Amino acid sequence: MRPFARRKFHGIEVASLDCAGSAFAPHFHDEFVLSVNVCGSERIRLDRKALEAGEREITLYNPAQVQSSHAVSREWRFLSLYVDPSVLNESFDLPLETVFEHPVLKHEGAAARMADAILYGLDPDVLANEAIERLIQTLDELLTLAGSQRAPNQRRIPDALFRVAERLSDGGAPPSLQELSEDTGLTPVQLVRAFTRAYGLPPFTWASNQRVNEARVRMLRGEAIAQIAADLGFADQAHLTRRFRATYGVPPGRWRNS
Repeated sequence: MRPFARRKFHGIEVASLDCAGSAFAPHFHDEFVLSVNVCGSERIRLDRKALEAGEREITLYNPAQVQSSHAVSREWRFLSLYVDPSVLNESFDLPLETVFEHPVLKHEGAAARMADAILYGLDPDVLANEAIERLIQTLDELLTLAGSQRAPNQRRIPDALFRVAERLSDGGAPPSLQELSEDTGLTPVQLVRAFTRAYGLPPFTWASNQRVNEARVRMLRGEAIAQIAADLGFADQAHLTRRFRATYGVPPGRWRNS
């Protein structure tokens, strides 16, 4: 298996990654991220809960869930599915707010079939429609085994914190913590604590993650990495590279060119 490979379809992306000795910093994705460990095991922090996933076990992360993980074995290789929520809506007639109930699935048969489907999808000689058929079958099985439900109503985020998130996402010059503090009427410490409780990450870490996800979308359109970094407010291309690698496991150039 190559150290890194990926293939993009409509609404679904498949990837393989060799992450021996690696760790992923706290981050989130806009899609479902479903992975199977084909070698090694990992320790996970998901929405502030500690979990472990071993070899031939599956992890199922919902959109916007804050996650981090690191290898607890000498080798760690896994295969992943990135699934846009619209796929569950269009292919399974499920609400866009559908989530997986169980974040770790221990089922060797499902893990083997999932791994086979992803490897099939990664094969450049396999037609896209045939690959998608296999991947949809895998999703169907995971929805059955891991359970799915409509996302519960979340506790309403205070308007002041929602405005902070909007300001951090508006593409303009990033405000300072002091400016955000004055806008909300909270002290800087109060603001960081309240925002972290509401969004799972401190405000500027959350905003950086949002920009990394946007960078990935723009790279798919073929835009230059240096220009993306400048447009999205990263200090330089190296800063974007560090953040991207912490989220996706590989540098952006390698991810784009795979």
